[in-house]
Amino acid sequence: MKKRLALLIIMVFSLAVSAQPQDLTSKNKKARKEYFDGRDAYNGYEYDKAEKHFKNAIAYDGKFIEPYIMLGTIYEEQARYTEAIKYYELSLVIDEDFFPNTFLIVGRLQLKLGLYEDALRNFSKLAARDDITVGVKAQAEQAVEQCEFAIDQIANPKPFNPVSMGNAINSEHSEYMPALTADESMIIFTRLIPSELTRDGMQEDFYYSIKTGDTWSVAQPMGKTLNSDNNEGAHTISPDGQAFYFTACNREGGKGSCDLYLSTPYKGGWDYPVNLKVLNSKAWDSQPSIGPDGRTIYFTSARGGDMDLYVSTFKDGRWSTPVALPSNINTGRSEMSPFIHPDGQTLYFCSDGHLGMGGFDIFVTRKIGLNEWSDPVNIGYPINTHRDEAFLFVSASGEKAYFASDIKGDSGMDIYTFELYEDARPVAVSYLKGVVRDIDTKQPLKASFELYNLETGELITASKADESGSFLVCIPTDKDYGLNVSHDGYLFYSENFSLSGNNTKVDPVTKNIDLQPISDQGTVVLKNIFFDTDEYVLKPESFVELNKLYDLMVANASLKIEIGGHTDNTGGKDHNKVLSENRAKAVYDYLINKGIDAGRMSYKGYGDTRPIDTNATEEGRANNRRTEFKVIEQ
Repeated sequence: MKKRLALLIIMVFSLAVSAQPQDLTSKNKKARKEYFDGRDAYNGYEYDKAEKHFKNAIAYDGKFIEPYIMLGTIYEEQARYTEAIKYYELSLVIDEDFFPNTFLIVGRLQLKLGLYEDALRNFSKLAARDDITVGVKAQAEQAVEQCEFAIDQIANPKPFNPVSMGNAINSEHSEYMPALTADESMIIFTRLIPSELTRDGMQEDFYYSIKTGDTWSVAQPMGKTLNSDNNEGAHTISPDGQAFYFTACNREGGKGSCDLYLSTPYKGGWDYPVNLKVLNSKAWDSQPSIGPDGRTIYFTSARGGDMDLYVSTFKDGRWSTPVALPSNINTGRSEMSPFIHPDGQTLYFCSDGHLGMGGFDIFVTRKIGLNEWSDPVNIGYPINTHRDEAFLFVSASGEKAYFASDIKGDSGMDIYTFELYEDARPVAVSYLKGVVRDIDTKQPLKASFELYNLETGELITASKADESGSFLVCIPTDKDYGLNVSHDGYLFYSENFSLSGNNTKVDPVTKNIDLQPISDQGTVVLKNIFFDTDEYVLKPESFVELNKLYDLMVANASLKIEIGGHTDNTGGKDHNKVLSENRAKAVYDYLINKGIDAGRMSYKGYGDTRPIDTNATEEGRANNRRTEFKVIEQ
């Protein structure tokens, strides 16, 4: 019924409603009668009638404190905050000792309006008193800190210039919760539209738009497999666009009031969604965000009582039991709307429990361990204001952010984009996109993609090409990565991206990948096998690629291969032949130690006799220095 009753300041309401005649601050009979008539109307939710009685009480006795407080209460519950502040403050003018906690009430309302200087004065007055409880004093001191923080933020604003996404996406209705693929070629958002099937005459549905060049197509509904007669929203799409997670409420077979669902592409549209029962609880579960590996999901849940952020990982064919993020992120209040960036390590979320501008603010935290995160940082004013801010989406490059706002004030919420300032940006993420095909028939293949951190062997991204063979793989720009592309019955393809120390935007790579069927004489260059200059000891970064070759040998028990070593033309021919043979033997020995039968492998050093590129450039020489394997028998 009343937001204020959820707060400790319920004491005001209790005082005013339960006061007995001998307790009131007025002896005027007419004033007291009007007050009690107003109290009865208030308890019966007849606010207009109650307002009239309380004003009459004040007309009979201008020093009668209780009706001022009750008028403040009525206006607060109707979100008429300016009027509420006026009458609460009038009660303090009459006697600020009557109920000092009114300073707390007024200050919080002033925070809602962004009146930080006024709120600071009221909180400071309360904090300085000696006749208040320890709990109220702590609240007042915390509020003083919040006001001082907000005043400092306004004095030192962050760069912020929001630009509307345009009429193709924004309409006369409200649009919000934007989510984009990593290449920013598709946006999915929620639109609030009229409906004859809902109680309030409105319903939330998913819409999408496709970008061609610099132009967005007119947004269209996502189809009946996803949009129902009820509300759908709070969604995330995997960076490659192949998995769509969202929230739906009160669906048949649901586990709680609102549950998480998954849908994947099917015949040019989206398949019927599946309830992610392992993730869901009997409580409210919502606002999923999928990591770039496709195997880590963050979401909001009320299963612990408060709104908190949880994480789950997909392993051995199922999602793990969700675990709450640590206490430096989840507070005793509410944390919501998580967004994990495609870098896999930068998390944006909103909270009303961390130090902010008032209401919900957006914060950023960065992963520093398995389940350890840096202390959240408020991304600042005017991105955050005295209003509630939530659902920030940051592009793969980290340069642009998307959000919804009612800035215009005449068409509800619209979707905007702005350039995100440097300190709030994640690690920049580039991407590789294209089509994977059979090298001979050129038929598309639904190949699997895995991107690994070469230093640690950690899986960064796992995805699959779609039915047309199209793929998109995100590549963060802060480490060295190995890419493996595989499909049953084919030799795998490998690539590496050396991006260590590069935390700025890198131009995306567009490349079609042709896979070779497993057949005699098929050859694969192992691009992620590394040696120091003029050495033949395998570097640890090679182990991810070698394990892929091991997996191929295990999956194809009759396969026999020759491992070949090659050099550029630098150095003597005899030296190069010995070096290349020793390097080939290092791979051979690794596989034997892993358990592959020596009878299925041979090795040979070719030195510089079989170049695949020019030796006139450094790039060409690097391509010629390679380790490869050739199928001898399948």
